[in-house]
Amino acid sequence: MNDFRIYLRAIEPDDYLVSYKWRNDHELMKGITGMPRFISQETERKWVMKAIEENETGCALRLAICTKEDHKLIGYISLLEIDNHNKTCSVSSLIGDKNYHGSGIIGEARLLLFRYAFFELGMNRISAKVLVDNVASIKACEKFGYVREGILRQAVFRNGKYRDVVIYSMLKSEFLSRYPLE
Repeated sequence: MNDFRIYLRAIEPDDYLVSYKWRNDHELMKGITGMPRFISQETERKWVMKAIEENETGCALRLAICTKEDHKLIGYISLLEIDNHNKTCSVSSLIGDKNYHGSGIIGEARLLLFRYAFFELGMNRISAKVLVDNVASIKACEKFGYVREGILRQAVFRNGKYRDVVIYSMLKSEFLSRYPLE
């Protein structure tokens, strides 16, 4: 996969003008493990500024996913819970622009981010949590090559009921066997 349609960049202060619309799309947000809620532009602006600050401290790496063709912001992908001692972290992603759902863009973004995490940051394990009923995300994780580790039973309360969360991970050695360096 060399002909990427996207690139990753640092989140910029004005990105909130796009992403606050995603966070107010409850259909889009129902697939995430976090709690959907109504977000003002100011709340999203503060989140973006906090994300920029977290990037500076090294406790997280939150990046924008942009199209190469027109430099359009279409989503976010993040390394969270970065543990430099144990060389582990978790990944979170959101393709906010629904025109890119089902297009394979998230796989490209993961490939770029995982290369950076494994070879620049020295990580050994990257994990992800997915709601058990988020079929599209589960298919994308499995297509990418994540290993399913287990289920967190009734870990998320959403729409009046508890939902299970699937735990996935990928080790650096698994990534290398699936995506050898060119």
